[in-house]
Amino acid sequence: MLAKRSAMWQCSHMTDAADYPLAPTDDLLFSDYRRTEELGSIRQVARALAAETNSQKVLETLCRLSTVRGRASGAAVAELHADTGVYIAVFGKTGELRGTRFPLAGTLTGRVAEERRTIAIRSPRESSPFFAELLPRLGFGPILLLPLVANQQLLGVLSIARDQGHPPFDDADEERLSVMADLAALALWKARLLEETQSADAAKTSLLATLSHELRTPLAALEGYGELLEDQILGPLTPQQQDVIMRLRTVGRHLGALIEDILTYASLEADRLTARMAPVRMEELIDSLLPFMDPLAREKGIDFAIDLEPGLPALHTDEAKVRQILLNLCQNAVKFTEVGGVTVRVSRGSPGPDGRATVRVAVRDSGIGIEASNLQRLFRPFSQLEDVPARRHRGTGLGLYISRRLATLLGGRIEVVSRPGDGSNFTLVLPAIS
Repeated sequence: MLAKRSAMWQCSHMTDAADYPLAPTDDLLFSDYRRTEELGSIRQVARALAAETNSQKVLETLCRLSTVRGRASGAAVAELHADTGVYIAVFGKTGELRGTRFPLAGTLTGRVAEERRTIAIRSPRESSPFFAELLPRLGFGPILLLPLVANQQLLGVLSIARDQGHPPFDDADEERLSVMADLAALALWKARLLEETQSADAAKTSLLATLSHELRTPLAALEGYGELLEDQILGPLTPQQQDVIMRLRTVGRHLGALIEDILTYASLEADRLTARMAPVRMEELIDSLLPFMDPLAREKGIDFAIDLEPGLPALHTDEAKVRQILLNLCQNAVKFTEVGGVTVRVSRGSPGPDGRATVRVAVRDSGIGIEASNLQRLFRPFSQLEDVPARRHRGTGLGLYISRRLATLLGGRIEVVSRPGDGSNFTLVLPAIS
């Protein structure tokens, strides 16, 4: 009896399962598969568009992807100017449209731009006379037009075209391609913002370079007149006059260093700076710092000392750029030191990763020191520390940024160790010949 009941229950259970299936139907499975496929496709499109930082590349990528995803024969993006439009990006059979200008009045492109909504047509003959004549000649049939809108700004109109005789765009096509257009509009907006920033930076760099070059000529004349007076070629000077001339020469050297920094910055930003490598003796290079640094240190009433380790290896580097780095480091050290002094210590360093010997030039000061949180900010262009006593000695904020870039150009690096109230130690490490 128990066995019979068990058999009857199994039979009943099997019947219930057939009548009330627990597993998804084939339609549901197919729908899930299509949804997963669409999501994967959208992710691929998003990645492809996000990878582009050039606005023209974004538009060309959009035209290519929308042609493929829309099962179309071509796509084009029109940029709108007042009452006219011009095709600035094309793909596929729309290639002939590149650069074509057309009046917006009465066109579907103008309507899409005005209403900011997608419009689909079965034939180009539904458009304005201009396109009703042009597009059939190119073999186009159904067309889908979509606005490219980001941050409430209309950036253009995307047109996707299929060949004559092909099916029109349906709701699924519109939904899929609308998502693609929205992603592209955001990528385009981001790319154009980046281009505007780069253009502004380029204009700033060009202006700085022009001004710096123009300042060099009168500064050279001032330097020449200062030398004539200091050497007393034009007549003897009293001790007070000599002191004034010395101060003028010191200010002139400082101004020259600022101009050199600006020129170097402009060249670095434009990727025009190269290193002129040649054998360099560190002893001679370090001695050349004294005419610049001694007057600055004496004016502040602090010491400036040089400590050279004997038997240093020679360097194969760009002497002018090394001098510029060290002048920047020394001038910063003097500027932020009120009591004590600045010491430049040159020594042999540990071998680099390639086994080559290195030379270390450490500029140590007894100044105010730097908070650890501010160390990285020091190497940003036009960056200066706030709320420090030496803030009154303002500079360009370029010295350390330029120094690090030049050190990298020469195959070296700059290290920094500093603590508030305990001074700072900036060290230039350069590869040696042996």
